[in-house]
Amino acid sequence: MLETVKYLIGSNGPSGYGSKSTAEQVTESCADLRFVTAIITGVTSGIGAETARVLAKRGARLVLPARNLKAAEDAKARIVSEFPQSQIILMALDLSSLNSIRSFDAEFESLHLPLHLLINNAGKFSHDHAISKDGIEMTFATNYLGHFLLTKLLLKKMIETAAVTGVQGRIVNVSSSIHGWFSGDLIRCLEQITKNKRCLCSLQARERFAHQGTRTETTGNGSQRKGELCSSRYCENQTHQGPGEPLHRSLPFAKPE
Repeated sequence: MLETVKYLIGSNGPSGYGSKSTAEQVTESCADLRFVTAIITGVTSGIGAETARVLAKRGARLVLPARNLKAAEDAKARIVSEFPQSQIILMALDLSSLNSIRSFDAEFESLHLPLHLLINNAGKFSHDHAISKDGIEMTFATNYLGHFLLTKLLLKKMIETAAVTGVQGRIVNVSSSIHGWFSGDLIRCLEQITKNKRCLCSLQARERFAHQGTRTETTGNGSQRKGELCSSRYCENQTHQGPGEPLHRSLPFAKPE
């Protein structure tokens, strides 16, 4: 109950940030990200759109994969209108399709770019039972398996970048407190399972790859109602970080300690 009250009133946690902290506030101490190349999924609205906007403001080069390229073009146009010097590359990606993910990885590799930051933000919930092209339940395929494969394929590039630059890479998995909810509805349970798996995957990846210059975090998207995603806020309630670690360490803003 106390944690809920703290969230609602925006009290700062151990990281120094709370539910009312904005992306711009979180990145104030890291104003120059021109050395960072970031891949962000789910950028056409909500948290993904605001994350892309603020990272562009700080100078990061953005690679924005999207299933709907028209919506991605609109998102890019909004960012460029505000920050004309933005470096933004749009690429096709359907996270429910394993072939599409592999094609994206091959196309990104052909660009010969470094990779410092991967933010797995995209997600969906199929109200009706749906199956992906690969024969997998659609919500699970998109929210978990798709990001799992994407991360696995991009990990080599991130490790190589960390070795060359000396800057620790970051993988940020956006999850939700919904992973702890289950009312007995098996269809809705699938969304909760995907959020839970994303959290567990982050913890396992953090243990496996920490010594290779790559760090994995999970952050929650807060408790917004559908259609009311807080466009410029981060919630720390579900962030798996060490005690007292600032939230901005989810991003590669500083040299490794």
